[in-house]
Amino acid sequence: MTSLDLRALRHALGLYTTGVTIITTRAPDGRHIGVTVNSFTSVSLDPPLVLFCLSNWSTLLDAFQSGDHFAVNVLAKGQQELSNRFARPSLNDWIGLKYRESEHGCAILASTLGSLECARDAVHPAGDHVILVGKVLRFDIAAAAEPLVFYQGSYGTFTRDQSGITAQPDSTLAEFVSYWG
Repeated sequence: MTSLDLRALRHALGLYTTGVTIITTRAPDGRHIGVTVNSFTSVSLDPPLVLFCLSNWSTLLDAFQSGDHFAVNVLAKGQQELSNRFARPSLNDWIGLKYRESEHGCAILASTLGSLECARDAVHPAGDHVILVGKVLRFDIAAAAEPLVFYQGSYGTFTRDQSGITAQPDSTLAEFVSYWG
């Protein structure tokens, strides 16, 4: 048992702005399954690995643990309703939803910023969540729009720094990655 104030910890963790994704897979009975996730991150470029986390209490966990593949759909500004639709399993319906199926049967949602199709690589228990790692098989950058972000329990958008200074991939970035990564 922890002595931390968990409500305060949740607030502190909410200071970290995240993107919003919908991860999809196929249930053993063939149904499409989707869940809104902001605990998604890249892990490695070589091999190309990503991960996301699901609660141990998620009714969708079994489908993701048993499925061989999943797709990550990165949401764009204005897709809050889509995010909300998959944030609750009871709203997890596909009626009227535009999508295509990946080679492995996962739903690739229309009008997202992009998608990554992954083969499940590993599953790791981690406290009250499970970490699911996938090897990226292919990806698609579909739209040039602003991302949907999540901060302190609310949706928002990303605004580029207007100072005219943008990060350039150069040797300093490579040193940063090797030092911190």
